[in-house]
Amino acid sequence: MARSKDKDARLIEQLARGRRTRYTASKSFSVGEARTNNTAPNRITADVIRNETERLPIFVAPCACKVVRIVANGTPFVDLDTAGSTTAQVTKAVIGAADVNLLASTIAIGAATVPTLDTAIDGVLSATASDLELIDGQHVYATVAVSNHTVETAVAYITLTVEYVPTDAGYPRD
Repeated sequence: MARSKDKDARLIEQLARGRRTRYTASKSFSVGEARTNNTAPNRITADVIRNETERLPIFVAPCACKVVRIVANGTPFVDLDTAGSTTAQVTKAVIGAADVNLLASTIAIGAATVPTLDTAIDGVLSATASDLELIDGQHVYATVAVSNHTVETAVAYITLTVEYVPTDAGYPRD
């Protein structure tokens, strides 16, 4: 099957046939105060701890596609003492150039006053349309930063989900 240069062709074709039009990729991770033991708020296997910034892979684009939504959810989100913050930024890797943020600003996934458990937080996508377009095989990752403030409760997990629409007419159907 020949690939279409019309970026909307795949979406239009799927809508006409009543097929799935959006796909998701997720990354779950945990946050703790330290990796010294497994007594809350410490977590030996924490992906990110106090005063640390980590880059966590989310997915590799399986086809040419466009990001349409990025959402964070936590059970719970990160509870920090006064003035603390934990944030996540989702970025696409670009070979030979600076990586590009898919979000206009970071998603706050932790603070002294944390969001309600299991309540998703939508990220604000970049206003530049080309920032949201991925090519086949492009890496998408999250940068999670925990401030140098006490993490008061070990986090069971936080999930970042990227929702995307294939723009490649040759992408496999349901």
